Amino acid sequence: MKVTYYVAASLDGFIAKADGDVSWLEQLGIPMEDTGYDVFFSSVDGLIMGRKTYQLINTFGDWPYGSKPVWVCSHQSVNASPGINLQDENTPQLAFEAAEAKGISHLWCVGGGNLASSLIEIEKLSNIYLSLMPIILGDGINLFSQLNNAQSIRLKQQNTHPSGMIQLEYQINSFSASDG
Repeated sequence: MKVTYYVAASLDGFIAKADGDVSWLEQLGIPMEDTGYDVFFSSVDGLIMGRKTYQLINTFGDWPYGSKPVWVCSHQSVNASPGINLQDENTPQLAFEAAEAKGISHLWCVGGGNLASSLIEIEKLSNIYLSLMPIILGDGINLFSQLNNAQSIRLKQQNTHPSGMIQLEYQINSFSASDG
């Protein structure tokens, strides 16, 4: 199963401001069609996210991910909001195993940096799709949290946009080419 951390970050490596605010992404004025989001989203059939990401997304209004199954990794209990196909497993390992058992072929690690790092540590994150944004935030939530070991990655593709956004697609080296 392919597990992709599809994420946008500032040039200084933050995915959100310290309070979780991501409105700076909209303020950059980068057209949505430049991000490749629609193509990416159509390729995933399940989502995994941390509790803070889940809670933040719930403040945006309607659930944007349809009926795709969602695993929220948290030490605290999480309640499903209306219209969310929330699954029971709440650790990265158990969520991965449950997604695999459901026949999920592409799982999107929606966020955040702690969860992505946890998935790297248990050798389940296979790909990173990073949109490097033309902004320096100065402080905020890191793209990754501290890892116990360095992780080698291989650049698969890069695209530079007139807006200044650079998109980088990496494969985690511990995964074979057949893993995606």
